Amino acid sequence: MRREQLNQFGKIYYVVEYQQSRDIINTVWHGYASKNDIRTACSVGLELLRETGCRYKLNDNTNLRGPWSEMVEWLEQAWLPGALHAGLRYLAHVAAPGTFGEEAGKVMQVGQIGQQLTYGMFDNRMEALIWLSACQEKEKQHV
Repeated sequence: MRREQLNQFGKIYYVVEYQQSRDIINTVWHGYASKNDIRTACSVGLELLRETGCRYKLNDNTNLRGPWSEMVEWLEQAWLPGALHAGLRYLAHVAAPGTFGEEAGKVMQVGQIGQQLTYGMFDNRMEALIWLSACQEKEKQHV
C-alpha cells in the first residue's frame, strides 16, 4: 500500500507506504511542504495507519524543507490521538542535523509524542530501521 501527495507545482512532497515485509509504515518527505501540506499528508498517513493497524513508523525528514517545528503542537493535538487509536506505538524520526526536521524531532521527543510513543531520533535511515527492528524483536519476546 503506497500513497503520494503532490504540492501545488505537481511535485511529490510526501510518500507513505506500508512495507509488509518489515511491518512498518515508511514515510518520506521531499522538498518544501507548507503547513497545509503537512496537515494533508499526515491525514493521508493516518488513514494508512488505520487501514493496517501497524505499530511501527519510520518518518524520514532528511530532505524536507519547511515549518516542521511549528507543527508539533498540531501533531500532538490532532494527529497523535488518531495514531495511538490506530495502533501506532513506535516512531523513528530521521532528520539531517541542523534542519527544521531535526528541531521538530527534538521538540517531539520531549513533548507528548515522546511521552506516549516509544520514540527514537536518528540522522540516517539505516539506524532508524535497525532500531525499529530491535523494537519489534523486543516486543515479540514479551508476547
